[in-house]
Amino acid sequence: MLDNVNRKKLIILVFFMMFIFGIIGNLRGQIGPLIQQDYQINHSKLGFVLGCLSIGGIIANFLSGISIRRFSLKKVLIAGTLLSILSFIWLNYISQYYLLIIVILTIGIGLGIINISMNTLASEVFTRNKGKMMNRLHLFFGIGGVITPIYANAILGLGFEWEMIYTFSIILVSAILIFTMYSKFPKADTVSENTKKEDISFRGVLKDARVRVFALMFLANGGGELGVVTWLVLYLKEIQGRSEVEAGFYFSLFFILFSTGRFLASVIVERVGYLRLVLISAIGSLISVLLGIFGPDSFAIFFSISGLFIATHFPTMQATMFEIFDKNLPTIIGLTMTTGSIGAILLGNLFIGFCNDLFGVRFGYGVVISYFLLLAGLIIYLNRYLDKNRLFKMD
Repeated sequence: MLDNVNRKKLIILVFFMMFIFGIIGNLRGQIGPLIQQDYQINHSKLGFVLGCLSIGGIIANFLSGISIRRFSLKKVLIAGTLLSILSFIWLNYISQYYLLIIVILTIGIGLGIINISMNTLASEVFTRNKGKMMNRLHLFFGIGGVITPIYANAILGLGFEWEMIYTFSIILVSAILIFTMYSKFPKADTVSENTKKEDISFRGVLKDARVRVFALMFLANGGGELGVVTWLVLYLKEIQGRSEVEAGFYFSLFFILFSTGRFLASVIVERVGYLRLVLISAIGSLISVLLGIFGPDSFAIFFSISGLFIATHFPTMQATMFEIFDKNLPTIIGLTMTTGSIGAILLGNLFIGFCNDLFGVRFGYGVVISYFLLLAGLIIYLNRYLDKNRLFKMD
């Protein structure tokens, strides 16, 4: 058991990690056009490179669960930070596209291990109001995203190449490493012994229709959220002819509103209802992107406004799972995080990049509308299914 003082220290560590992860994890939107220019690649190849960050996250999903039980959470988190630091350094010594893919994949694995470790630690130290705390935790991801373009543009403004953005990030990851090394973590076997008998395979939990719907919800949300963030700067520059500074402003505003959405969700989620809040947010995201694409250039503000709605999806869907499932939850969480990452790769990166090349950036960016429409439809179906079985009601 953790004493209150140590628990508070670990809570601080969890929030600090989410803040740093928000900064580094959202760099893809800033460095995408710079990678494309540096390596002279098309949108499809750029989408594949950026997708490797998510592929790395999927690999981390499979490796981290087993590794945490075998080596302990603390050791796995330290390994993730060290792998991230090494890959940031390696990035400065390559010049070929295929080596870039390998390095970006390694970065994705390192950051993915940090992400899984952070969420595992959060599940241990958040003992009350987990839904509210998860929304507040993910608020710090949005705050980190607000800092991302400021941080990236500051380094580029000093005359450094884009690779140095990751190099300077070594300082941020090192702070996590030092904090972790001097912290006392809960024993890993207290979790594994309690859940070992309950955990079953992905194939086993997918026999439950509710799990399949949740998997599709996270798939659609992964494509929608990453699609909006990853291609926003490119869309503003190529379609609306905006400068780097202007595009950076809308990108920063997106995450300011994204952070605001996370905060508001933590306040109202218990009153509004989990599924109802996600449904309202999915419709709001859809309408915002729709107005941004088909409205005049001045409506670009609606791309940023979409962040207000998108912010509530992921943590509130997780909170809904906590309410519904009392068995095999670790396996279900691993499955939904995996499908979310697959959605980010296939739907948010590769498919939109392919559509950009084939039909133009305006059409490609508009594909995210279909993802939010799918998400809303799945929520309606899930609500009816749950009401039918009297497991969870929105009222």
